[in-house]
Amino acid sequence: MVFSGVIISALIMFLISGSAQCRRVDCKSECCSFVEGFPVRLKELRVSYREIQKFYESNDDLDALLDDTVENNINSPYGCHVMHEILRFYLETVLPNAVKNHLKTPINSIGNIFKELKRDILKCRNYFSCQKPFEISSIKNSYEKLEEQGVNKAMGELDLLFKYIEQYLASKRVRH
Repeated sequence: MVFSGVIISALIMFLISGSAQCRRVDCKSECCSFVEGFPVRLKELRVSYREIQKFYESNDDLDALLDDTVENNINSPYGCHVMHEILRFYLETVLPNAVKNHLKTPINSIGNIFKELKRDILKCRNYFSCQKPFEISSIKNSYEKLEEQGVNKAMGELDLLFKYIEQYLASKRVRH
């Protein structure tokens, strides 16, 4: 299941990055440039995650934290609020706890990209045509119920979160 998800994510990344290299988009705003340039940042996220992925996935045999509801909400008219709330959750709760248990460098790299992504999503709310806010309390409640296993669960699902981010930003790319 995880293997097929990785293959699908890799294929989507290949197609998106390939199309980004084959065509030039003349962006007239920072937000357009952010969206069009994000495949490079996504690649950096995945490279950092690969350094710690086996550890977290081997310690994760629990039900999904980032389920279909999250994906559906990301693909909704208020997806930018969903992205903002999830990124905030990872930055304020998950990543600080993960640093206690694992290599600091890849986790800090992921955190730095998440900070930039969160900032740019907020800055580009109008570009993304955000509508109403997203309620992240069910994810936070599930995370807290898992206690110490919550970090393993949330970190083990980073690849899934990367896929959701990729899908969301790909849907906002300029179509030619």
